[in-house]
Amino acid sequence: MSQTSQKSDWADLAPLILFVCLLALGACAPPPARIVVQWTTATEINTAGFNVYRSERAEGPFSKVNAQLIPASAAALIGGKYQYEDTTVIAGRTYYYQLEDVEFGGASARHGPIVVTASALFGVGDALMWFVLLVGALVLLGGLIAIARRRNAVAHKI
Repeated sequence: MSQTSQKSDWADLAPLILFVCLLALGACAPPPARIVVQWTTATEINTAGFNVYRSERAEGPFSKVNAQLIPASAAALIGGKYQYEDTTVIAGRTYYYQLEDVEFGGASARHGPIVVTASALFGVGDALMWFVLLVGALVLLGGLIAIARRRNAVAHKI
């Protein structure tokens, strides 16, 4: 078989190899994750709002994760239901959260911590990574088989 034919085979396979490499890179990236912190208050007299703090250790240090104060309910006598979605977490990691209630006069109190392990946004994780790698390997194998068949057909014509 000529060198030109071999180069052509590899040139034909290059986009397939690139596709498989991109699939592998995508599969190795950590899946997007989120934690939803929810809380309910009975009353909120003199409460301006809330801050959510996060740490990777129970003992801290804790960092505020919300950009702005989460405003308190307008119905101070009956309280409210709240949630904060933290999308800056990594799937599989455990985080500790504290809730801070802030009064209009500036006084504040922290509550917690609670412990939560981040899950992937759509329930995907290692299983998806292995599936994507398997598909990539099968695509690459299919390309190699196609090249082998083409070489075999060319060899039989000579």
